[in-house]
Amino acid sequence: YELEVPGLPGRAAIEYLVQLPPEYDPYRRYPTIVTLHGAGSTPALQLTWWAGGGTADGQRTGQAMRHGYIVVAPRWAEEHQKQYRYSLEEHVAVLNSLRDACRRFAVDTDRVFLSGHSIGGDAAWVIWLAHPDLWAGVIPIVAQSGKYCSRYWKNAKTVPFYFVAGELDGTKTADNARDLDRYLESGYQVTVVEYQGRGHEHFSDEIQRLFDWMGRFERDFFPEEFAVSTMRRWDNFFWWLELESMPPKAMVDPVDWPPPRGTQPVLTEASVTATNGIRVRTGAGAVRVWISPETLDLEKRVNIVVNGRRVTPASQFLEPDLETLLEDVRTRGDRQHPFWLKVDSDTGRVGARR
Repeated sequence: YELEVPGLPGRAAIEYLVQLPPEYDPYRRYPTIVTLHGAGSTPALQLTWWAGGGTADGQRTGQAMRHGYIVVAPRWAEEHQKQYRYSLEEHVAVLNSLRDACRRFAVDTDRVFLSGHSIGGDAAWVIWLAHPDLWAGVIPIVAQSGKYCSRYWKNAKTVPFYFVAGELDGTKTADNARDLDRYLESGYQVTVVEYQGRGHEHFSDEIQRLFDWMGRFERDFFPEEFAVSTMRRWDNFFWWLELESMPPKAMVDPVDWPPPRGTQPVLTEASVTATNGIRVRTGAGAVRVWISPETLDLEKRVNIVVNGRRVTPASQFLEPDLETLLEDVRTRGDRQHPFWLKVDSDTGRVGARR
């Protein structure tokens, strides 16, 4: 399928390709790979890498088809683009393509894997850290960490990571060492594969192991606790928590990188308590807590505390809202885990705006 989805206002629509497995049934759910092309490559070549080349009768017989995966390949970069720019436009191209595919096809949103080659791998690395709630795992191939990766590295705790590289691919081994060491020394779920004597390649000989690895993981969309960092305005949704009114001094646009000395990301910690409540501590000026029966018992009183202050009345039960539920499914495209209601609150931070 060749599809389009709206991009940023005033910008061109985003093109993306979808390959369905041959046994596709809309009443089932299928694991899905979102794959990002490299410089000088195309979404069509990404489909070929994962799903195989088309036969004379139009069928593909590659590994994604044999294992029953949907493959989504957005055109996320401009023609002749040589570097990942860390921009909002690139970010929107990837996430809007995924959400549109989730609306159209039977995507198992608990088994969506993000991958990319070369600068597509660079993009996958950062988008993984910026939105760890979306992925069952991430597979950057011949990629390089940069900019926000070093500040977001703790966001990697909950999402498995499979990195493929060549020993002779320039200075990437040394450039990536700091972030990879952090993941490994922290005990994160990380696999690092380096092919000796080889350089900047597609490494299609790794694909069998990749499918074995992907078959082992599913996303946990309702973790009982998490801690995340953010330095961009659009990196503001994590599992069941949305951040608003970020402190301007902590926000750094890609064109302004590196940030001034002393700039610190906004830190957020959130947890589900044993007393049917949620506790949030954040440097953002306002939060929106999204609630589902999968996290809290809505037949009991819910206690939400933000930066030490209770934001739900002790005597009040929270009522599900049909409009909120339907709008959430429409916008996020996640029919497996819809949110039933939301609670907005200031955090008490100076400069909070509502």
